[in-house]
Amino acid sequence: MTPPDAPDAPAALEVAMIGPDLDAMGGIATVCRTWLGTEAIRAARVRHVGTMRDAPPARKAVLVAARQARFAARLARGWRPDLFHVHTSYRTSFYRKLAYVREALATGRPVVVHVHAPDLRGFYEASRLNAAAVRWMFARAARVVALSEHMAGEIRGWMGDAARVEVLYNPVDTRRFRPAPRPADRPPTLLFMGRIEARKGVWDLLEALPAVLAAVPGARARFCGDGERERLLAEARRLGIADRVEAPGWLSGDAALEAWASADLLCLPSYHEGLPMSILEAMACGLPVVATPIAGVPEAVVEGRTGHLVPPGDREALAERLVALLGDPERRAAFGREARRRAETVFDAEVVVGRLVELWRAVAREGGADAAS
Repeated sequence: MTPPDAPDAPAALEVAMIGPDLDAMGGIATVCRTWLGTEAIRAARVRHVGTMRDAPPARKAVLVAARQARFAARLARGWRPDLFHVHTSYRTSFYRKLAYVREALATGRPVVVHVHAPDLRGFYEASRLNAAAVRWMFARAARVVALSEHMAGEIRGWMGDAARVEVLYNPVDTRRFRPAPRPADRPPTLLFMGRIEARKGVWDLLEALPAVLAAVPGARARFCGDGERERLLAEARRLGIADRVEAPGWLSGDAALEAWASADLLCLPSYHEGLPMSILEAMACGLPVVATPIAGVPEAVVEGRTGHLVPPGDREALAERLVALLGDPERRAAFGREARRRAETVFDAEVVVGRLVELWRAVAREGGADAAS
């Protein structure tokens, strides 16, 4: 897929946005697509540089190397955007983007590093090499963009004054993701939206489900995501709940919108997260959220107002909160209305991208002043 550039504006700032292909799975690609769909982004000319796409591991390694070489060749031919905005995560993603950051810095143009890691602290503390690489990258960035105040606090704790950290929440398109009418005959439906793996708390949710389904007659659960889908279905059979559990796989486009429209709440009992897009999309759709109070999640989900927060791994508390919401339509509706209001005022894509463009302008002005001096 060749990503479209954002529409041009007269004398607009040119920004090279470096991240996964726009049709890739995962939160970073979703953020990029959402940004590029806003009116606010028209204030800049954004050139998206795809670094990888979904493919088998061997094929992906070849693609990654080819994309890196293409980027280097483009810079060698003299391409000089006003600034580079590099999306990175942790593990291999971090080291892939470290190469892009080095090459971008060599042009003399400012670089913004945008961190999406679900467990940045774990990555930083895993080895001296990781810690040194993180400090090197963050110290040289014109700005380090964190997904939450929680993440920003971690970075400031490591870097002190050596890094300039800004918080920019993930965006949600509240025009596309919005509440849908609920058919009267639809059974109470719990939705999980994300990769099916231990980090997301999937196995805790599955073990909690028999008690939930026994307490709420007719309720069902849908697990929408890639990952260990076959294991999930096998575990559902073992627990005797296979007839009330669905696992349709990764959903996008209209299929994802249908999943939100068919749900009554989102459950994401993760152990590590940044600021999950699925939580923001659920809130925009007017759904309450049951999640864990980790990283940036409490900055989105307000306990007792837009949903509930339970400790990671506490399956009993998880079941209790799910039963309380699935069994109380009025409470769900009240939480959902407040979730929608919060999505519109704090996380709406136009609001977030407006702040992003102002950050880019500030960085470009500083870069020009540095060059003049």
